[in-house]
Amino acid sequence: MESRNLEKAMEIFGALLIGEEISLGRGKNAALYEAYNQNAQVGEIVDRMLSKLNLRLYEYNYSLYLTAGTQNKVFGYSNDELKRMMGLRLNRELYLCYYIIFCIMQHFYSDSATYTFAEYVRTEEIVTAVDMSLSNLIGRLQAFAASEVEEKSFCAVAATWDELPVVLNEETVLRAGRGSRVGYAKLVFNFLAGQGLFVEAGGKYYPTDRFHGMVRCYFEQERSRLCSIMQGCSGTEVSDATH
Repeated sequence: MESRNLEKAMEIFGALLIGEEISLGRGKNAALYEAYNQNAQVGEIVDRMLSKLNLRLYEYNYSLYLTAGTQNKVFGYSNDELKRMMGLRLNRELYLCYYIIFCIMQHFYSDSATYTFAEYVRTEEIVTAVDMSLSNLIGRLQAFAASEVEEKSFCAVAATWDELPVVLNEETVLRAGRGSRVGYAKLVFNFLAGQGLFVEAGGKYYPTDRFHGMVRCYFEQERSRLCSIMQGCSGTEVSDATH
């Protein structure tokens, strides 16, 4: 192993860990993107280091992005950490936020090969999507749930949502919070924007390249039980990823 290749791989690894942009022909790290893609040994070293630390590297629009792998306790967030970040108290509130996130993903993708070409999404569109999705899921859940515990968990999410008014009042319609369905959707969008996944402008939320890359990676590599249940209950077949 040539020392210069190891040094270059470490440079790429370090830039990814601190969240620096690594893109083709753009920014100070453009040469790092070329090194990762054009030097097989450099790319292999980077991939091995990431694998050992349970990190996932994904590429979209000639840029590299990093995310924590499943159950990564060092670089990922625990449920308690996420609750603190989002101002939540109960696990069922967090699970509702997970569900909202998945509905946001489905607004743009049904799988990695199917992009809806939506340019942006509004909060009220996601509130409507969650309404429809939960109604359909609860109606057909018993046929898809693997256990009674799983079924009760989804029912708890639906119950939490059903207890909420759409908005509290006109004064709070623009605020994020746990008091309404719109408030929950805004909590989620604020969190996603803080993670660099969305940009808000005039009440519209525009997905970033990081979002597109992460969602495609999710469907290809990390498709979850939530995905299979939601798509099964909606009658949508989960197809193999093609990208």
